[in-house]
Amino acid sequence: MKRKVIITTTKQTPISAEKLYSLTKSAFKQWEDNGLIVPLASFDYFARYMEENTVFVAHDIATGELLAMRVVKLNPVKGSAAENNLSVAPNAKRQGIGTQLIEAEVEWLVKAGYRYTTCFTATTATWSVKWHLKNGYYIVGYSRSEGKNYASYIFRKQIATDVRHHPTDLLWTRPLAPITAKLLYCLSWLATNICKSKSGKLNWIGRMAKDVRRLMSDG
Repeated sequence: MKRKVIITTTKQTPISAEKLYSLTKSAFKQWEDNGLIVPLASFDYFARYMEENTVFVAHDIATGELLAMRVVKLNPVKGSAAENNLSVAPNAKRQGIGTQLIEAEVEWLVKAGYRYTTCFTATTATWSVKWHLKNGYYIVGYSRSEGKNYASYIFRKQIATDVRHHPTDLLWTRPLAPITAKLLYCLSWLATNICKSKSGKLNWIGRMAKDVRRLMSDG
């Protein structure tokens, strides 16, 4: 039988950072089991990050058990929300709970005036990639970070359009959205492979480009 859940934010339903941290560790075990190194922040940093951002949580209505969470970093100026750390308890996977959580999150964001969300996941985490594509996200970027043994896809999901104030939103409507996403991905893939080594470190081209950007911003 499908679990009935209630979805709120931690501002509405306070929950300890310890419980959130425990859920995160257990949820990312699937990544470790597939050979992906996921550096987990220290508890103190994690607790501060939870406090500074909006955290959506799903609880089992019957038992009160914490089943899933998603951290969202809001950018009111851009009208964007950076999604991080979608964690679903191992005993709650493949029950549609992650999808319900995202649907509730999107409804909240749209009401608050946000236009799109971004997030990332490992290119080899096929279960995560498929889930994001199934739930309306486009792959718009490619990155490699030092300290990780995998490359990541960057996703974008348009949740509302405001063409009058943001004409570029037109690029995220059908039939242009898939073309826009593919173009951005190709540019990102090219830039990453030109400027970074396989380990994620900047090569001499990347370092030079970084210095040029710094000089331009200082000017």
